[in-house]
Amino acid sequence: MKAIVKNATVTDENAPLVIFAQSIDFTELYDHVKDFTGTNCKFQQPGVVTDRSGGVYIDILSDDITYQTGPFSRILKKCQFQSDSNGVCRDRESGELKFWVIMSITYSHKDGGSNGMEVCRAWYNDSEGWIFKDMGDGE
Repeated sequence: MKAIVKNATVTDENAPLVIFAQSIDFTELYDHVKDFTGTNCKFQQPGVVTDRSGGVYIDILSDDITYQTGPFSRILKKCQFQSDSNGVCRDRESGELKFWVIMSITYSHKDGGSNGMEVCRAWYNDSEGWIFKDMGDGE
């Protein structure tokens, strides 16, 4: 699945980043998150967004997986995977465009309050494809 432009202001400076963001296939990232966490969910189509300074980011969000949280489904109102910190940038050394993201699981309690935790970190560029670092591996 590839990203669509949602709320992005495209300028001459960030156009290559936006085009690169739209070219990324997120299927491998989604499959990795599902395999690592033992869940089966659908992800919404990712959206390319920009901030006021022209930075390019990609919003990633899964459908609600509360029903897959076992006994916690009795106390959770909503539970889903989402991109936390992320960005599209140009590598300083190679000049190659790349995308980096921290994928988290976020949840809201039925009685109020919410929280989340990091699931994995991932990097993507055209020359290497996807690279993953799962939380709990060697930490």
